[in-house]
Amino acid sequence: MTRMRRIAPSLVLSLVVLAPLAAQEAYEEPPPLLAEPLMRALAGEVSGTAAKRTVQDLTLSHRQRGSRGFHAASQWILERVKEAGLSNVEVISLPADGTVFYGTQRSRPAWDADFAELWEQAPGESGKGNWIDARRIASWEARPITLAEDSAGGEVAADLVDAGAGTDERDYQGKDVRGKLVLVSAPPGAAYALAVDRHGAAGLVSSAQNQRTAWWGEDETLVRWGHLDTFPAPKTFAFMVSLQQSRSFRDRLAKGETVHLRASVQAGQHPGSYEIVTAVLPGVDPSDPALASQEIVFSCHLDHQRPGANDNASGCAAILEAGRTLAKLVREKRIPPPRRTVRLVFPPEIEGTISLLNARPELAARARAVIHMDMVGGDPEITKAVFHVTRSPRSLPTFVNDVSEAFGRFVNTETYAYAATGAAAYPLADPEGGKRALQADLSDYTEGSDHEVWTEGSFRVPAIYFNDWPDRYIHTHADAVANLDATKLLRAAFLGAASAYYLAQLGPEEVPALWQVIRRHALERTAAALARRDRLRAGGQAAEGENLLRFQFAYEWAVVESIAPFAPLPAALRSEAGSFLAGLAGLAGSGGGAAPATAAGSPEEAVVYHRAAAPRGPMVGFGYDYLKDRAGRLGLPVPRLLDQAGLWGTGAEYGYEALNLVDGRRTVRQVRDDLAAILGPVPVELVIEYLRTLARIGVLAR
Repeated sequence: MTRMRRIAPSLVLSLVVLAPLAAQEAYEEPPPLLAEPLMRALAGEVSGTAAKRTVQDLTLSHRQRGSRGFHAASQWILERVKEAGLSNVEVISLPADGTVFYGTQRSRPAWDADFAELWEQAPGESGKGNWIDARRIASWEARPITLAEDSAGGEVAADLVDAGAGTDERDYQGKDVRGKLVLVSAPPGAAYALAVDRHGAAGLVSSAQNQRTAWWGEDETLVRWGHLDTFPAPKTFAFMVSLQQSRSFRDRLAKGETVHLRASVQAGQHPGSYEIVTAVLPGVDPSDPALASQEIVFSCHLDHQRPGANDNASGCAAILEAGRTLAKLVREKRIPPPRRTVRLVFPPEIEGTISLLNARPELAARARAVIHMDMVGGDPEITKAVFHVTRSPRSLPTFVNDVSEAFGRFVNTETYAYAATGAAAYPLADPEGGKRALQADLSDYTEGSDHEVWTEGSFRVPAIYFNDWPDRYIHTHADAVANLDATKLLRAAFLGAASAYYLAQLGPEEVPALWQVIRRHALERTAAALARRDRLRAGGQAAEGENLLRFQFAYEWAVVESIAPFAPLPAALRSEAGSFLAGLAGLAGSGGGAAPATAAGSPEEAVVYHRAAAPRGPMVGFGYDYLKDRAGRLGLPVPRLLDQAGLWGTGAEYGYEALNLVDGRRTVRQVRDDLAAILGPVPVELVIEYLRTLARIGVLAR
């Protein structure tokens, strides 16, 4: 967590006395990019209390993909976007039955549960060998998270057997689990093949602890979300229990006690659909009507287990509040209509976005930028959350990062002034929320939500990702409304509204001020690159360090060029930017990125790949891994690049960025060099193998 600046006791009195001056000084530093009246209107209208009420309503539904609960939540959102005054409101319904593909996403059948209970039983009448229910361990009605997603129905009364983690053949040695219920510490999907398919277990009981943080395992009463694999459809069920319950079972079994359980489950997969609510605030520009066809997208994901307050009712509530705020201010003529259209989408996580962009390719074609929110409301006192403004991947240079970072810095400064002195021009504090500083962390790209679909090489739409991490209650029954802060929700909605409105309005007249923001941020990014270069030099990898700087300045120039789809770059500004970056490269001791880092050393390194027309989407969706499935069908091994541990990234990130860097111009060697600059040195052989595999499965072509 970002450390708060401490105030010396001797300054306390001065701060109190000078509080009005602090507010005045805040005005002396004008808001970035948007004019003061516009910022004032946004800050005055956005409501964290309203967003928190939205979260409250959404948490009443167990919102798994295609389920009755998801349908109820999407219908509720549908009514709210209508009430907000948004236009072109619709529910896009895409069939999902396990056979339909949307690009790289195999559609997952809907899953519903009608009933599920797990009981511990005690011996009945002596000598009769019967059992009676003694204590209920889990109940779908009371706490639906206790039934693992994709569980099948079944009725089982059997002894419980401890199989440790349950993912290694040694866990089952000397144990008869056939027809029994098996206690495992691994996620149920990971233990299923051995426990059920190989050894004949009747069902699973798991205490898997996902989402490791510093608070992992601290509260042993938490029940965490779990799931079985969607494909092939499971034959039985799994229940999720707390660490406390699991340890109690294990201790008793270790002492030789019999633990007899009865499970009753009515659940299963069925053909369904991905329901995606969408609505727009129309763009208006009489001088250039074509701009209205361009879109700035607010994105979130609506699905999650009940209650799922921060993850991700909070993101849905924040984009809804941002959309409501903009629509109301436009309707009341307090701000001009946006020149570009602003769209809101509420899909299931990742799989819904992949499906949407494949089924409605015009949405990706119209999109110029995405503001994605996933977990944005956690009260840091409770959840331990740090709020992040996360950039697009380095393989997709974009000034959009600079826009949201400028607003993030502004909110950090204003809310710190308010927290430290009690006065600020923009306290952005909700009447029903807290008063502490936001302290948003401006972060490099991380995966984990729908933004990674938009920025993937098939679509290449810049995306800013607003998110909390860590959150001690993520994926547990305790991810509740009480853990959220109305002020935090207000600030997330404000940042989203300001970023989206600026991007929707951006034209030639805004470019000079935008360049000044980019220039300042380029200095900071170059300083960070120099630190990485020095680390490589210290490790005896000087050539890799120079490669990193080469990439850095090529990246900075590409950021400048990324303005062009929004507004033309004046010749004078282009010249100024070129001179600035050339001078900066000279100060850093770099050639400025004009030449490739190294020449291709073999014929395979000289190959130039391009992305095939289909399939479109990332290699890993939700519940389905396109690469591993297709490679497995051809008998190909999983590429070793996906196990690479780098200085600034790991396997999945290497795979994602390597594919993103394939553009029909870079050679394999150039892909490797840019990849090494982004995530850390990597053997070219791993990149060759990875791209060759993608070509074998039809994702790439030469």
